[in-house]
Amino acid sequence: MPFSTTNLEETFRKIQNTRMKGVPVINKHLNVKTVDFQEWNNYHLGILITPWFMNLMLFQKSGDANTTSLKTGSVTQHTFPSGSYEFVSGFEEEIGHYQSCSLFSPMLEFENQEAAEIVASEALKAIMDEENIDTSSQNPADEIEQIWKGEKPQPKITHNFDGSEIPNASKEEISKPGSTISERLAEPTSRRDFLRGKAFKKESLNNNNLSEHKS
Repeated sequence: MPFSTTNLEETFRKIQNTRMKGVPVINKHLNVKTVDFQEWNNYHLGILITPWFMNLMLFQKSGDANTTSLKTGSVTQHTFPSGSYEFVSGFEEEIGHYQSCSLFSPMLEFENQEAAEIVASEALKAIMDEENIDTSSQNPADEIEQIWKGEKPQPKITHNFDGSEIPNASKEEISKPGSTISERLAEPTSRRDFLRGKAFKKESLNNNNLSEHKS
């Protein structure tokens, strides 16, 4: 069936109001939203935000039989400029077959929809940027989740997002324990640090620039 972001959003709103109704991991401050879908290789690529997850999504273009041959729950590796990511196959009657890669789940750290959409947009930019490649990590998506959950030490950074050096960088930690998403967004960061659990440009949360990130 033809891919449609409208159809995708409607499907997951329905899931929210049925299967996910009453589930405690729901963040009531968030809505279902697709972010920055684009054509990539033979796929439609983008990010889906829901109140319970943020996933990188792949939909095969119409007419290709490879996706329909994938069993639900099977894992496929896809290589992006920043590295290799594992995608799990899924199926919903309204949207057909798809593949998803978890970036954040659950979504309880996000204070509002605006912060979630900024994170989603910057995440996709980072994933598609070859400067972020990390050959030490076999699965950058797992590393993101482990660091943000506090299960893995957060790396130190030496440069801001624009490439300028941070004074006394060897003593700087990426983020303070317990800091909110918005606080992390406001901290200095390097380009590849997103893929190691860090987000994004300091100016992303400047009130004068927030509107530029809205879809």
